[in-house]
Parts: sequence; C-alpha cells; structure tokens
Amino acid sequence: MPENVYDEPQELLRFVSQEHHQFLISIANERDELKGVNNLQGLYKAALSYIKLTDKADLIVYQLLGFTHYHFLFATACLLRCHLSEAFNSLRSAIDGALVAAYIINDRPSQEAYFARRRPFDKLMRHARNPIKEKRLDKLPHPQVPDLIKMYDLCSRFASHADIDSFAHRAREFRDEHGIEWATTEYFQFSRDPKQQRYYFFSLMQGFAIILDVFSSFLIDEQKKVDEQWGIELHGAIAGIERVREATAPPDEA
Repeated sequence: MPENVYDEPQELLRFVSQEHHQFLISIANERDELKGVNNLQGLYKAALSYIKLTDKADLIVYQLLGFTHYHFLFATACLLRCHLSEAFNSLRSAIDGALVAAYIINDRPSQEAYFARRRPFDKLMRHARNPIKEKRLDKLPHPQVPDLIKMYDLCSRFASHADIDSFAHRAREFRDEHGIEWATTEYFQFSRDPKQQRYYFFSLMQGFAIILDVFSSFLIDEQKKVDEQWGIELHGAIAGIERVREATAPPDEA
C-alpha cells in the first residue's frame, strides 16, 4: 500500500479519489484474499436468491441474513479501501444481527418481542453473556454464540469507539532532516506488514463465515433453501480461513 500521510486535512474530492486508488491497489495485490471473498459471496448468493416465503414468520430471518450480507460487502469494501476500523465496526453490526437471528431461529414467536424491543432483545448481549459466564452453554441458541460475542468485544475495543486501540495504523510522529518533530494523520488505515494485513483480512472473513453458520440449520433443515453440500462448503471455508489466520497471527494473538 502507498503511504498516505497528510500535513493538512483532506478535502472531500481528494479523499474519495484516494479511496478509489486504494481499492484498485488492493484488488491488484490481494488476489488470494479475493478468492475468500468470492467463496463467501457464493454461499450468500445461494442462500439469498429467489426467496419464496411459505410462512411470513420466516421473513425476519431472511431480512437479518440480508442485513449481514450488506455488512459483508460494506466491511470488505472498507478493508479494501484501507479503512480498517470501519471494516470491523461493520462486522460488529453484522454480529449483532446474527445474534438476533439465532434467538429468533431458535424460537420463532420471540420475534414479537424483537419488534417490541422487549426482553431479551432490549439487552440481548447481556442476556447472551449470562449462560456463558455460568457455563450453561446448552441455554444458548447456537454453538457459535460464544465465538461471536468474543469477536463482538474485540470489534468494540478496536473499531467502535475512540479507544486507544482504534488509532492503530492511523497516527504517526516523525523527525525530518532538520530534526523537527511532526505529528501527522493517516486517513487510510492499514498495516505496513503484509502478513499482519493478511491476518486482518482473514479475521474479517472468519467473522462473516461464522455468522453464516448461525443461519445454516434454518437454511438447510427448515427451509431446504440450500442442500447439505452448502453446509459442507461453509465448514470447509471456516476451516481454511482459520488455517490462514493461525499462520499469519501476531505472537500475542497466536
């Protein structure tokens, strides 16, 4: 990625132009990463194409699945444009949608409480954490819920607020040839270490693959929207993504 450190604040047209430039560079440099994107896109396409409703109670689940797909596209585009925090903030929103879906899939009438913002949906994250703390995982609506909450917390720290971690790869200080120290702002946030950048990319993909798994029983067993092979391909994608993450993880994450 090219350096994009600015002595003065960016103007809108230049900012948008640089975004497009970063996107094209990412497309050229990250061919393997794009294979992972296309794999998940194919799984989403099979799940969301030509939806025929036999029961209107199922509509909200498809809407939530579509919501996560929007964030899959938006988060990936953010990462390709070198907006690292925004990509993981988008993943956080998708996780929120997947957790809502997990509870509704497990108990379809509970969607009335969701529409009315009643328990458990008024404080869903707290409601989901309690069984984990009490080691009563059988009370959770899906086995992936603990992993989703762990990712959610990481996204909250790294991407959703003005915590110090959100400034990673965003601000720099340097000394020029005259010995003068300067503080600069980077509008495009990425790691200069290709291995670490690859880790970020596949961490994002892992989040969306696990989100898709939350919907798998609904799509395969209930709706017959996709077949068993879809589930096999999804689990293969999850395993493959995890292998890349393990190979590229920094020492404190391994």
